[in-house]
Amino acid sequence: MWKSMLECHQNQCHAIVEAKRLDAIANKKQFSDAHLEATLHLEHDLLNWTLRFSCWISAQRGYIRALNHWLMKCLLYVPEETPDGIVPFSPGRIGAPPVFVICNHWAQSLERVSEKEVVDSMRDFATNVLHLWERDKLEMRHRVMNDNNMERKMKNLEREDQKIKKGISALERKILASGEENALSMSKQAIYQNDTCKNSSLQAGLHHIFEAMERFAANCLKVYEELLQRIEEDNLVHERNRES
Repeated sequence: MWKSMLECHQNQCHAIVEAKRLDAIANKKQFSDAHLEATLHLEHDLLNWTLRFSCWISAQRGYIRALNHWLMKCLLYVPEETPDGIVPFSPGRIGAPPVFVICNHWAQSLERVSEKEVVDSMRDFATNVLHLWERDKLEMRHRVMNDNNMERKMKNLEREDQKIKKGISALERKILASGEENALSMSKQAIYQNDTCKNSSLQAGLHHIFEAMERFAANCLKVYEELLQRIEEDNLVHERNRES
């Protein structure tokens, strides 16, 4: 899976580099209903993408962490003390069966892989799109002075704006509730008031997302390749011990 994802993200990076006119299209001021609705849908989709990605990775990490903790309860382990302190716990050192060793290695490896760069890059891109929405909405507000029909549209936009804010707040709560140490920090200031992102390039933002996802997929691929190698080595040792 991670090998396929790595190849996919590499292709996405290449495609974004080839997208020459993305920023020119985004920076062209357009105030049609279709344009505003497209920007609105994109912002909602970005928030949902960020949330689903973070939940997906947290679920994987939480699953193996829970499995490892459950297995550790089956071991009778007394911490070994030395003049240098307590010896770090290792199922292999105390002669535990391979499944205990592999699960512990799996859990420790996933703890070292951080998705923070990916989530932060998604957050920054969502911020840029949100500024486009705010810019076009403000321009629309200037045009509604003497147009009752436009005024109704503006009220609809304000309601949609509140939905976006609620979506951001919900995303923050779920991310903070995950309790992960290494990732997932999206403050309101970062997502909604970061003025430094107003002139940022959308093309560069997308490229940053896929570069971050490429690195994350490469790190995960390395973890599972090492885990597979560890399993194969343990199987060889087990076969030799059984034959001897």
